Amino acid sequence: MKRYILLVMAFLWCGYAIGQSQGFMEVYRQAGQVLKEGDAGITTTEVSGKMLQELLPSKAKESFHVVNRIDNIRQIKFATSSGKELYNRIDSLAVNGGIYEQMSIINVDGQRVSVYKAPYGTLKSEYLILISKDDAALVCDIVGNISMKDIMGLLYGKQ
Repeated sequence: MKRYILLVMAFLWCGYAIGQSQGFMEVYRQAGQVLKEGDAGITTTEVSGKMLQELLPSKAKESFHVVNRIDNIRQIKFATSSGKELYNRIDSLAVNGGIYEQMSIINVDGQRVSVYKAPYGTLKSEYLILISKDDAALVCDIVGNISMKDIMGLLYGKQ
């Protein structure tokens, strides 16, 4: 899980972002509210595609690199079991909400990585990635002109 969190955190700082589905955004806002109420076990992060290009300028020089095709990324990190209810709501939204199509579920060393996809506009997709192990969990929502191959490359270091 550490490898995945480090990968996602390398992309995520702060920035302007638009685009995620209404279901995800509702839970994202609730996580932000819980954070404002003082729950140190939840953190939210978002970054725009432009910020991502600034963070990875050598990759941004390659015109077809995935860095140039991501519109925005939003993340919720649950470091303790206190955020389990919100995490479960996102998981339920992905499985039962009728928005996302399940693309893969991988279990490795007690860690579960689930990837879901939803269409976004005409040429774009939204990917919802859920990573959990014990009480720690991470939810990452990525929108852009990206493919499942791009997502797997980001998760497993092929980019």
